Amino acid sequence: MTPCTVSCKTEKGESAMCNDQIIITNALNTQKHLTSLYNTAAGECCHNPLRSAMMELLRDEHEIQNDIFTGMNSRGWYPVQQASSQAVQQAIAELNSQN
Repeated sequence: MTPCTVSCKTEKGESAMCNDQIIITNALNTQKHLTSLYNTAAGECCHNPLRSAMMELLRDEHEIQNDIFTGMNSRGWYPVQQASSQAVQQAIAELNSQN
């Protein structure tokens, strides 16, 4: 795949060249914002059919966000440190104890 470079604007309105990594990072940040908005809408919705629709949209947006994250991670653009299985089990136990 050939890297893509396009002209885009910075937050200050200046022209800059955006490569694949910048574009996909912006897409991930947009998805994070969308999931936050849908989460708030679903949580504050008092009409059950509308709430169900919002929950479906929220689930879809989380799937898109995960797809973007997975793609970034596989390219080394969003590295994460693997947790040990002991740390994972401890986190699960802590979450379960809060319920």
